[in-house]
Amino acid sequence: MAVKAWIPIIAFCWCTAAAGALPGVVELHRTPEEVTDRELAPLLDARIRAAEVVAIGETVHGSSAFLRLQARLIRYLVEQHGIRLVVWEVPPLRGLELGRWVASCATGGTRTPAPVDVLYMPTAADVPLWEWVCDYNRRHPADPILLRGMDVWDRPWEHVARIESLAARAGMDPALVGRVRQSCPVSQAASWPEIEAVRATLPSDHERCRVALTAILNQSQQLGRAGKAGKRPGADEAFEMAISASTLLGWLGFHHYSASDDVLSWNERDRAQGRNLMLFMEQHGVAKAILSAHTSHVSHNRSPADWWGSGDLKSGVFFFEAMSGRKVFNIALTAYEAGGTQGVWMLPTAVNSMDRKLHDAGHRFSFFFADAPFLSEHGRWWLQNGNAAGMENGIELVPADHFDAWFFFDRSLLDRALPARPMWQP
Repeated sequence: MAVKAWIPIIAFCWCTAAAGALPGVVELHRTPEEVTDRELAPLLDARIRAAEVVAIGETVHGSSAFLRLQARLIRYLVEQHGIRLVVWEVPPLRGLELGRWVASCATGGTRTPAPVDVLYMPTAADVPLWEWVCDYNRRHPADPILLRGMDVWDRPWEHVARIESLAARAGMDPALVGRVRQSCPVSQAASWPEIEAVRATLPSDHERCRVALTAILNQSQQLGRAGKAGKRPGADEAFEMAISASTLLGWLGFHHYSASDDVLSWNERDRAQGRNLMLFMEQHGVAKAILSAHTSHVSHNRSPADWWGSGDLKSGVFFFEAMSGRKVFNIALTAYEAGGTQGVWMLPTAVNSMDRKLHDAGHRFSFFFADAPFLSEHGRWWLQNGNAAGMENGIELVPADHFDAWFFFDRSLLDRALPARPMWQP
C-alpha cells in the first residue's frame, strides 16, 4: 500500500522536473505526438474527472502544432477517460458527413481518403486524427467514437427539409411543422441566391419565425426525452429535429442582428452552439464529451473581454454551462509565432502579452494552469487571436475567468491547406 501511495508523487515529480523559467509553467520536451500518458496524467486527470465536458480551444484555425496537440489530447481523453462523443466547430450536417465516413471506413473493406473538406478550414495536419478515429472504431465496433458538429453554417433550407422529413417518425404535431413554412420565408428558398433574396425580409419576419422554430425545438426535445425514457422508436429523429431547429435559430438570429449589433448577432450563433452541444449529449446518452473549437467559443466568459474589438462576446461554453448546469474544463492553445488558414499573425508586442512573456522566458512547448504564479504580474493579459487589417489583433482578459489551463507553443504555423467549401455559404 505504501509503495502504491508513492506512485502518483513519483509520476508528478518526473513530469515537472523540467519545469521552465516561469513559475507554475511545465516545459514539455517532446513533440505534441510524443507526449506520453505518464506526462499528461498528473497535469490533467483530476480536472478531467471533475468535468463533464473537456473543451479544447485554438486561437487560430489550421495551425499545425495546435492540431497535432489536439489530436494527442483527444486520443488521451478517448483511451484513458472513456469519452466517446467529440463535438466540433463545424455545422451539424457537415459533421454528419464526416461521421458517415468514419462509420463506413470502420466497417468497409476499402478505406477511401477522409472527406476532410467537411471540416472547418481543413489542413494536412487534420488528416492523421481522422485516420486514427477510423482505426479506433474498427477496433471498437461496440463502443465507437461519435462525431458531431455544433455550428450554424449549414444550408438552412436543408434543415427545414430535415424537420419535415423527420416529423412523422418523431411524432411531431403537423401543425407546428406547417407553421415554420408559413412563418419563415427562408424555408421557401432552395439556394444561396434565393436566401439572399429573402434576407431583406428577415427583420420583419424574425419574431414569427423564431416563435415557430422554438415551438419545434421544445416539442421535439420533449419527444426525444420521452422516447429515450420509454425506449420507443423516434427518439433519435426527435433529437435530430431539435438540433435542426436549434441550428436554424442560431443562423436566423445571427443574420437578424448582424446589421445592428455585432454582440447580439454573434451571441445568437454561440447560444445555438451551446444548445446543440447539450442536445447531443442528451441524444447520445453520454455523461462526458469533448468539444473542439476556437477559443472564442470555449471561454468561460466569467468577466468581460473585448474580443477583437467587437465587444463582450459570449461563447458556446458560456451558454452551455448556463443552460445545462454542467461543468466544463477548458484548455486554450496559444502561440507566440502563429499562423493558419486565417493567415500569419504579427508577433505580439504588448507589455502584458502572455505569448511574448512565455517566449521571452525561453518556453517552447509548455503547460500551465490559470492560477500559475507568473500570471499575477498583470491583472489582465493580452492573448493573440489573429490579425485585422494588418494590425495586431487579439483580446485582453483575466486568465482564470476565461480558461482553466493553457498549452503554449513558441511556433505553430499552417501545414498545407486542403481544398475547403465556403465557410459561410457551404
